[in-house]
Amino acid sequence: MFRATRLLLPDLLDLREEQAFMKNLLPLLAKHGAIVILTAALPVLAGAAPKPSGPPVKNLIFEHPRGPSSAPKVTGAHLKLSLREAITLALARNFEIAIEAHNPRIRQNEVTEEKSAFDPAVRAGADAKKSRADTPSRLFAGGGQQVVSEQILSAGIVKKTVTGAELSLIFKTIRENSNSRQKFINPDFDSSLTFTISQPLLKNYGVDVNKAGIRIAAVAFDQSLLAYRGKVISVIERVELAYWDLVFAISNTAFRKKSLDLARDLLRRNRIQVEVGTLAPIEILEAQAAVATREEDLIVAERTLKDREDVLKKLLNVSGSLSSWRLRISPADRPVFKPVKIDEMASALRALKTRADLESARLEIEKNKIRLKRDRRNLLPDLDLSASASNQGVNDSFSNSIDRQSGNKGYSFSGGLSFRLPFGNREAKARVGKSRVQLQQANATYAQLEQSIIEEVRRSVRRVRTDIKRIQASRLARRLAEDRLDGQEKKYQVGLSTSRDVLEDQERVANALTNEVQALVDYNKSLAQLGRVSYSTLQRFKIQMGDPLKGDRSAKP
Repeated sequence: MFRATRLLLPDLLDLREEQAFMKNLLPLLAKHGAIVILTAALPVLAGAAPKPSGPPVKNLIFEHPRGPSSAPKVTGAHLKLSLREAITLALARNFEIAIEAHNPRIRQNEVTEEKSAFDPAVRAGADAKKSRADTPSRLFAGGGQQVVSEQILSAGIVKKTVTGAELSLIFKTIRENSNSRQKFINPDFDSSLTFTISQPLLKNYGVDVNKAGIRIAAVAFDQSLLAYRGKVISVIERVELAYWDLVFAISNTAFRKKSLDLARDLLRRNRIQVEVGTLAPIEILEAQAAVATREEDLIVAERTLKDREDVLKKLLNVSGSLSSWRLRISPADRPVFKPVKIDEMASALRALKTRADLESARLEIEKNKIRLKRDRRNLLPDLDLSASASNQGVNDSFSNSIDRQSGNKGYSFSGGLSFRLPFGNREAKARVGKSRVQLQQANATYAQLEQSIIEEVRRSVRRVRTDIKRIQASRLARRLAEDRLDGQEKKYQVGLSTSRDVLEDQERVANALTNEVQALVDYNKSLAQLGRVSYSTLQRFKIQMGDPLKGDRSAKP
């Protein structure tokens, strides 16, 4: 079960606010760790590593969200988060992930849109017309004028096939009334059922041409899934980097406070010694200058701390309102130095095999091949075969005309060919040229990306190895600086050293502590970057991504 420890000040959060906060936040982190709401910042770089407050974290099956969940209501509290919990929050609430999650749904609808070209459609119409024309014939009632009125009703089904053929089956009935004395039936009803086919034989013929749009849309859908996966990994990496940057900012602020306290203590001691006459007054000025400088350093460190905290808040999207930006985030994890053996070749091969951007580039080549194949086919001229067959029936009523039509009392057949070829055929040739160049460009992009991935992996591995050496060197430098300061303090107490010497060694210790923590943080950040470029981030955090869409995205119409 999920465990949480809450230490709340009554004047900061009343019981109702606490319950609302926990109600909104706990479901996001259930079974993935513990949240501790604190009223004071806890040091994250001193003491033993915190013990887990719950059962081991199991694999996080990340379901693609349709949008960020509701923001927790927090007022003036400190939220203590482990790195795992921060990543869990980001996966559930990050806006970039939520925005990217819409693209597969958009692309899926584009696949359906392309498939709809082969959907059968119902066609129906109704027309009425009347004409009156002068004629020299006396065969018309009313003198030399011919009067004809018609009412036409039609309905049927039309469909396009994957070979490019257009099929139609249309039923039509015409009611005609005329003043002609030669008409034996007036008004008469003419009913017919006509089947028509128009099949391209050269241009626009074949499955490859007519299903090209569906196949391109299906590939684009797969690319959107890869882009989504890449976005998730990118956000996880950025959360890691922001988390460790915040850890360093907190540590650096603590070091600057300690350095300022030491300078103030030295100033106090100098004033006492000047008063008793054992120290020159100039030593007070030295100490005052050091205090002023370190106050400035602390101000800058506190500003940087707030900046780093806001970066993490934005990634986690834990602030739902302006007031909730006051939430303070306290990292629960410390940067740990666990030397890892990295196989550069294996990392590069894994990246080349699994990187989403490289797979997307390969799919882009596939899309351009589909376009080129379609455009090459359409270099051919238009040659269309058309044929139709119909039966007809005419009688004095609609029902009687249907009887005659269904009895095949009258029928007709027709067929023909049509040919068209533009002079120069420049449009089709230009499309082929464009598709060919785009394919060449896609191949070059793929090769360039392969090269970039190998370079990124090599650089990331090199950075990890360098940071390991930096940690070892910075630890030695910190110990030596502390020993030097200890000796300088003893010399100062017996009058063998000056305030300037002590202040300089204090600054060396503060810088050495900062450098050591910076090396530890950089090492963990380098591991995060290596995870992204080698595509091992999800494996490191045991995150399983499910398919956000269950719908059909195949190329079959």
